[in-house]
Amino acid sequence: MIISCYHSYFDENKTIEIGEFSEHVNIPKRSISFDFKKNIEDYIMKHNPSNLVLKNGDVVLKCVFLNYAIIPLENCPLKKIRVTAKISYIDNSEPKKSWEKHFVISEVFSRNEKNVFSKEIIDKIIEKLTTQVYYKIFYDFNNNLNNR
Repeated sequence: MIISCYHSYFDENKTIEIGEFSEHVNIPKRSISFDFKKNIEDYIMKHNPSNLVLKNGDVVLKCVFLNYAIIPLENCPLKKIRVTAKISYIDNSEPKKSWEKHFVISEVFSRNEKNVFSKEIIDKIIEKLTTQVYYKIFYDFNNNLNNR
C-alpha cells in the first residue's frame, strides 16, 4: 500500500484551462511549447481530470519558453542544457492567487553527444518541468494562503 504525503491545496471546484503556450527559443525539429502543453494536459488528465476544461476555466495556465543555454561543466566530461520557461497562473475567480514564475530546468548530457537537442534530452526537460509546474499548482501551500 502506498500512502501519499501530499495533500492538494488546489480548490477541487476550480477548473483549469490550458491557455497559450509559446516559445522565444528555436530548438531544432521540435516545438517545445507544443510538447510541454500536451504533456501538462495529459498529466492533469491523469491526476485531476475533473479540473481540466477546454475554455472558460477558473484558472488559465500560460507558458513562454524564454531561452536556453548549453553549459560546459568544468573538469567533467559532461555538459548541461538549461531551459527557462515563464509560467503564468491566472486565477480569474480569485485574482490575488494568480502568480507568475520562471522555472529553470536542466539536464546533463555527455560532451560527446552529437545532438544536444535529442528527443531523449528534451523529453526529460519537459517531464521535469511538467512535474514541477503540476506540484506548484496543486500542492504548493503558499499558492493558496491568500484570501484564507
